[in-house]
Amino acid sequence: MSDPSPFNLIPCPSTSHLSIPAQTYLSQVQSEHACKVLATGAIVFSASRILLLQRAPGDTMPNRWETPGGAYDNDQTILHAVARELWEETMLVARSVGPMVGEGYTFKTRSGKMVRKLNFIVEVERRGGDGDGDGDGNFEVRLRPEEHQGSVWATKEEVRACKVRDVEIGFTSPEQEAVVLDAFAILKASTAA
Repeated sequence: MSDPSPFNLIPCPSTSHLSIPAQTYLSQVQSEHACKVLATGAIVFSASRILLLQRAPGDTMPNRWETPGGAYDNDQTILHAVARELWEETMLVARSVGPMVGEGYTFKTRSGKMVRKLNFIVEVERRGGDGDGDGDGNFEVRLRPEEHQGSVWATKEEVRACKVRDVEIGFTSPEQEAVVLDAFAILKASTAA
């Protein structure tokens, strides 16, 4: 699966300072966080619903739910890493990356690596044509089965209830759940303005 490279991202003033390589960012925040790895999360809304992905049964944290994202991988910038991860996991094309949700958080992997994760609201491009969605007006998501087994578009109320229709939602971490709920607050503030 080839990336739509280079990603033609529309600049977002609130995240322009992150148009830098991950190592530059990590060296700038080294005194606060002892991390050598950076991960990114892409938060995609369709109207008032957020995209959540269910991890594959054979992956770490099997069957848990998260937003699209993953490790920085020799990308041009942090923002390009967000766009690449979103493309790889969902085949959705990022149009703009930002604003950032929260200040990010740090976690330890099973192998003991400290990872700093930054999360961003991402606007995606419509692909065009009548087949561009799930019938409910949401973007069409195409998953890689080795990484994810399912997707849902959830409202804030469904996230709080940890249930979308008949699907139970258990997040990969409390931090991931908090980021999702914080993203709804940013969405509400941006639509009220």
